[in-house]
Amino acid sequence: MSDTNWGWSDRLKLQYEPMDETHQEFVMLCAALSEDNPDTFIARLDALIAHSVEHFEQEDQWMTSNAFPPAGCHMTEHDAVLQVMREVRRRIVDAGEMDLAARLAEELPLWFEHHVDTMDNMLARFMTSDAIAAAQPA
Repeated sequence: MSDTNWGWSDRLKLQYEPMDETHQEFVMLCAALSEDNPDTFIARLDALIAHSVEHFEQEDQWMTSNAFPPAGCHMTEHDAVLQVMREVRRRIVDAGEMDLAARLAEELPLWFEHHVDTMDNMLARFMTSDAIAAAQPA
C-alpha cells in the first residue's frame, strides 16, 4: 500500500455519529490489511468482511426505512465491494494469489474515501435532515 499510515481522520467524519463510529472501525480493520504478515492476512480479511456485512446492512436498513432516494445505487455498491473482498479471499485460499492481498490493501482505502465523500455523505446529510430528524423518536 502506498500510504501505510492510512487511518481515521477528520476528513472522513460525516457528523452523523452512528455512521462515524462504524466507519472508524471499518478504517481500523481496512488499515490492518496492510500489515506485512501473510500468515494472518485471511484472518484480518475475515474480520473486515464480517464487519462490512454488519456495517452495510445497517446503512441499507437506514436507507430502506427512510426511503432514501438513491438507495439502490448505494446498496449495489455495498454488494459489489463485498463481492470483491470475498473473491480476493477465495483466490488467496484456493490459488495462493497473495499478490491480491497487497492490491486489496491498496485499493480498498481509495474506494472507501470516495464512497464516504459521495454516497455516505449524501446518506448522512439525509439522515440528519429536518424531515428525518422530526420523524425519529426522541
